Amino acid sequence: MFQDLDSTLKELLIQKVPINNSDTDIKFELPSQDWESKLQKAATINLFLYDIRENLELRSNERFLNRNGATGTETIAPVRMDLSYMITVWTKEIADEHRLVGSILKTLLRYPTLPDEVLQGEMNQSLPLRAWVTQPEKTPNIWDFWSSLDGRLKAGLSYIVTVPVQPFAPVEVPLVTEKVIKLEHERGFS
Repeated sequence: MFQDLDSTLKELLIQKVPINNSDTDIKFELPSQDWESKLQKAATINLFLYDIRENLELRSNERFLNRNGATGTETIAPVRMDLSYMITVWTKEIADEHRLVGSILKTLLRYPTLPDEVLQGEMNQSLPLRAWVTQPEKTPNIWDFWSSLDGRLKAGLSYIVTVPVQPFAPVEVPLVTEKVIKLEHERGFS
């Protein structure tokens, strides 16, 4: 599931920013000082998944029934999970970094739901993948985030994608297909 969302986000950046793979890498690793020293291309966009939690506002206990003759398939509504990424850009020149962060920001703001043409694997679902960019109440304290990563501050975008997760398989259930009405004759009083 996570690898499919990573592939979807990579495809979103490649198609919609657009990103040229020959001079820009897209990575999903913890951006440590050791990691930074191994970067090889002129620019690297890093999408680090730092938080996973249920979106309680979208919680649903609904059940859905698909009929198929005398039986049906009952499905429970999926759990909606918020996956939070810190998106950073790593270049040699700060002007290149700012230009690329700006392009990414504008692109992400254009797509509050991820477009169908970038969805990969399990991300092709009936429910849309909703996304938020740098929401103040959902963004981590930037100093807390970077102090755990060698303490070097870096501009970044907090990006949250809400993904439906179906933990239960559909269950086949019998259906009522006919009504039986029984009539009894009442005896009169004498």
